[in-house]
Amino acid sequence: MTYLKTKPYALHRGEGQCLHSLEAMVVVKATAEQTNGAFNLFDVTCPPDYETPLHIHYAEEVAVYILEGTLTFFWGNEKKEAVAGSFFYQPRGIPHGFRVEGGTPARILYITIPAGFDQFVAEQEQTAQPSESEMNAARHKIEILGPLPK
Repeated sequence: MTYLKTKPYALHRGEGQCLHSLEAMVVVKATAEQTNGAFNLFDVTCPPDYETPLHIHYAEEVAVYILEGTLTFFWGNEKKEAVAGSFFYQPRGIPHGFRVEGGTPARILYITIPAGFDQFVAEQEQTAQPSESEMNAARHKIEILGPLPK
């Protein structure tokens, strides 16, 4: 019989490795090591008016579930509004990003499949210059395209 390298564990709200990436607070709930490379799970709190750049993931799929706040998602040529309870699935290879709308923070569950994005987030916390951030993204097969459309 073959046993997995993983074992059950539980975390409460606020528990997990806390990182900061692009001004968002990221609590890592599931690392590549904990899931044997299957997925990553992050509890992300974004400040008002926060936005990601328009970017493409080439190494992972992304799933986002909105817990609190209002966001606008961009992917491909589409733009969709999202409120608490909304879910978005983003296949790899398609340009996407999101913006927090209104004057309140947003909180999301952010899942990447397969795992590995946790290493990118940890490295992003260490980068000081935008050029370093873009090089880090390229190492993790993420292409930064520029700002989101208005």
